[in-house]
Amino acid sequence: MTLAEISYYGLLIALVTWAAGLAWRWYRLPDFAGQVYDSNVEKNLLSGEIDRDAYIESYVKTEGPRSATYRCASAFVALLALPSLVTAFNWMWDTVWRFLGAIEGPFERGYMLHTFMTFVFVMAVVVALLYVVTAWYYRTRPPTLAEEVKRLQGKQNER
Repeated sequence: MTLAEISYYGLLIALVTWAAGLAWRWYRLPDFAGQVYDSNVEKNLLSGEIDRDAYIESYVKTEGPRSATYRCASAFVALLALPSLVTAFNWMWDTVWRFLGAIEGPFERGYMLHTFMTFVFVMAVVVALLYVVTAWYYRTRPPTLAEEVKRLQGKQNER
């Protein structure tokens, strides 16, 4: 096994560990939200007339590790796409190089120019992916917990 393969699988293991940690946080969040509700009601920071289950649902929606989940998913996509991106770039590079006459020199694979341009191509694709994910996150961002509490209090006052 080469150093590159060891590094790739090491990154994959790190991402799986990160995803498992996020899954655990999502799993434990409703219990924590219930504790927050009970504590806030006990300290009179929150009206006890607000439905506990509705508060927990709102808490999970607003305070969950949503951005970290998006970043983790983006990292998975980028890591899994890495071999395909390098292969596609090498195909494009070789096609252009052969079209230009295949002269020996810096345009051959393995030279610094090829390595640098591979890096630039992969980074451009990853930055574009992160832009799309970040734009999606901010377009679909849930309201804040304070806004959700006001909404829940409004429902309580309607009764």
